[in-house]
Amino acid sequence: MANDSQRQSDRPAAARFSYATLLRALLPTLAATGIVAFFLARSPAAARKKPRADGKMSVTLSQKDSSFQPIPPSKGGASAEVLYEPTGPAFHFVLRASGLPPNHHYVLEIQADTATYSVTSRAPDANGGLVIDTTLSQFEEGECVGTNFDQPKPVTGRHSIKLRLKRDGSPASGTMPGVPRTAPGALLACHGNGDGNYDYVLQENEIAEFTGVASRPDTTR
Repeated sequence: MANDSQRQSDRPAAARFSYATLLRALLPTLAATGIVAFFLARSPAAARKKPRADGKMSVTLSQKDSSFQPIPPSKGGASAEVLYEPTGPAFHFVLRASGLPPNHHYVLEIQADTATYSVTSRAPDANGGLVIDTTLSQFEEGECVGTNFDQPKPVTGRHSIKLRLKRDGSPASGTMPGVPRTAPGALLACHGNGDGNYDYVLQENEIAEFTGVASRPDTTR
């Protein structure tokens, strides 16, 4: 009976492997990969925004069509720019929107990482302009949200933030009906249009990157 070494020696010699042949076979795939990487590196999504001269960062919001493509203002689309401090003990930002249909209230929605908060409800002026200048010491609900309540979250640490504006379909006053008064956020006030319409009007084009730091103690006392 032959041993293992004899069985191996009885096998026919394997064809010699050619690295040149392999390289020729992979060349089209490698070239295509390089082209894709080149265009991804040059795309707006891959470009990293730089701070302005005053140190602030900016992101934009647009009204989008059914394919989530921005509708330019020249075609009647609403738009907004958000200026914010990229780091600090609180998240300070200024949102300036234009082209909003007037005579409606809109909810400013902030998604901080995986949690989403309805921060405030505002109405634009007669020309569709809206300015929201505020500072958040923590991410938290500021308007009635029914059962869609997210627990408050500290601003300390690194956060990826998306800002959106949607119609406020909540009641014009009071609290959200049908929510037990003992439920989290049940007592938050409503300031909506009362029509149940929560369609998004402005959605993010970029993500705001923010790093919250602990407040420094006051040493002047």
